[in-house]
Amino acid sequence: MRDLLALRAVKLRPAEDAPKIHGFRCLGVAERVPELGEAPGSMVHVWHVPVDILSLSSTEIERWSVDAPGGRHWILSERPFDEEILGSLKSIDVVIWGPERMAKWIGEAVLTGELVAHSPSLQDQSQIEHEEILIAEPISPLVALRPLVELDSWLMQRGWEDAITSPVLLSARLWVVDGCLKGPEGDMEPCVWSIIEDPWSGSLSVHEPEEELPHLPKLRMIEPPDESWIDMRGMPTDLLKLLDRRKQGEPDSDDGPVSSIMLEWWRLDPDSTSLSEGSLAIPGWVIQAEGLDTQALHGRNGRLYGIE
Repeated sequence: MRDLLALRAVKLRPAEDAPKIHGFRCLGVAERVPELGEAPGSMVHVWHVPVDILSLSSTEIERWSVDAPGGRHWILSERPFDEEILGSLKSIDVVIWGPERMAKWIGEAVLTGELVAHSPSLQDQSQIEHEEILIAEPISPLVALRPLVELDSWLMQRGWEDAITSPVLLSARLWVVDGCLKGPEGDMEPCVWSIIEDPWSGSLSVHEPEEELPHLPKLRMIEPPDESWIDMRGMPTDLLKLLDRRKQGEPDSDDGPVSSIMLEWWRLDPDSTSLSEGSLAIPGWVIQAEGLDTQALHGRNGRLYGIE
């Protein structure tokens, strides 16, 4: 990346004021970036976001903007991002190039002879295909959660004892997040989480094995509306809230007793994160009560949801 920048007349010097921000690597400071136009007396911090299976989320960009030094910034991202996230960065002068713009930029360098392209070896190609297959493979067979709702009591509380009910399964997803938490000093802690995505309630929660039924019941599966699913590859804020952790830091010095130690945020490192998707079933019942539309009773939260 540095060589390509040098070929395009972007000369970098070390950025002494650039902090370490997970997911963003500061390549240095440039006095001039022809692609961004001229801005007299304004240095440009150049950042690189390495490739990853996840898109660059608005939460990550906001975190970066909090820690980034003042001035102009140019982010070269190998991860796709939504252009709308730039709307929240009006207070900072930043230009972001995604993978498509970078590919065009590199392609122009190849066509002009500044870069020489080589085909990957067959061995390398086989390895790439193998890794892609592993990522796409389901993580486990379908499992079902235990119900938390007692149907008879739930019906009695509403005076629906005469309602017609039939047990069903409500479709959900079980995600395995494999990654590392990164401390404020750059220390890494590998972690694996199991996350329940409940499209009916629009929520994410941590999954525990004891919540599963020992055997999957043979019942009809009901799917939620397509728009109910969460874009997990965009690293939603609710997911980061579940995974980010506050830990007690180490004492700065051994000189004398330490009365208290501040809690430090350890946050998910996107560069080390991979997602595996599996199917999950939530127990429920189809409820047909007199004078009401047919609805599905969620067997975990006790709420009713419309079904077709």
